[in-house]
Amino acid sequence: MELDDLDVKIVALLKEDGRATNHELAEQLSVSEGTIRNRIKKLADGGFLAIRGMTNPELIHDRRVVFLGMKVAMSKDLAVAAEAVSRLPNVCAVSVVTGRYDIIAEIFIEPYKIIEFLGKDLAGLSSIVSTESFVTLKNWNKWI
Repeated sequence: MELDDLDVKIVALLKEDGRATNHELAEQLSVSEGTIRNRIKKLADGGFLAIRGMTNPELIHDRRVVFLGMKVAMSKDLAVAAEAVSRLPNVCAVSVVTGRYDIIAEIFIEPYKIIEFLGKDLAGLSSIVSTESFVTLKNWNKWI
């Protein structure tokens, strides 16, 4: 999908205010509401844009953001393993990465459930051979 200048401007404005109306965006960009509506639909249908409500994890006191580095048994299974991890409960995002780990997952979970997640949910995936968890203590500019 090729983005043009208008698409980039629409996305930038929505990053500032995801609740902006098509009318407001159209006024700011000097185009019609229909153009904005069609462009947003094209961006969403193309998988480039998702508009959703997000929460500040710092204000949810019974859960923590945890980053989990994982090593996979065989490199050819990276995409399959990452997809399987992404479907587990409490997983927000999964990335295949370079460096020390093969996969890094972002999890939003109650601290007392981390052991259950590692020992039950993640242990059910035979392709994951080792993990290291990083529990965040404080987050800035972080939304889930």
